[in-house]
Amino acid sequence: MVPIVESAKAQAQETILQSDLCANLSSENLETLLTIAQMRTLGANREILAQGGVADAVYLPINGYQLVERSGSDGRRQVLAFLQCGDYLGISAGQSFLYSAYTLTPSTILRFPASRFFQLVEELPILKDNLGRISSQILLRVIDHLFAIGQKRAHARLAFLLWQLWQRLPEARYPQRELELPMRRADIGDYLGLTLETTSRAFSRLRSEGVIATRQGNQVEILDMEALRRLAEVD
Repeated sequence: MVPIVESAKAQAQETILQSDLCANLSSENLETLLTIAQMRTLGANREILAQGGVADAVYLPINGYQLVERSGSDGRRQVLAFLQCGDYLGISAGQSFLYSAYTLTPSTILRFPASRFFQLVEELPILKDNLGRISSQILLRVIDHLFAIGQKRAHARLAFLLWQLWQRLPEARYPQRELELPMRRADIGDYLGLTLETTSRAFSRLRSEGVIATRQGNQVEILDMEALRRLAEVD
């Protein structure tokens, strides 16, 4: 890990500015946050943090895609989330991480030492309020995820994930309808509680119903946005 150099500082600052954690922070406070950050550049399929490891840092991806998972003693795993630019990792209520995180694609990640980070949280009321809102948002996402895998049929679970990913696009308010899926089908299945075969059938059903089209590589085009939204709905 190395300190942030000037050539990368602008990208890091832009990511922090756009993140929910730093909403309404002054430029001086943002600069203070950057001074405690260290940068990591990782290739695809590299570990960011390990389940059971000491929770000594908080991480912020500034590009790329990441996967969060939790494994049981029998080796089975549950994919908990797919992350990207601006998502925080490592905020833990205990002394150790309860999950592991890996890169899906080459990624650049900022690392904030936990002791200094949480000291700033206590010093800056706005930062503390923002962190509380993020925690509430994470809880809501977890509830939606649990509902989707507990109540929805396979193709509707897949629609739920695709809708989530589309909403996260910076251009989601505009008519962009293509998604890049950097994760494997097995990862998608482990996120949705489906076998690999059932995941493939879910893609086939959404294609046959005209909701999506799959392109070469990992691209998915949303053909019927309203149908996708209805299938994904968890209200």
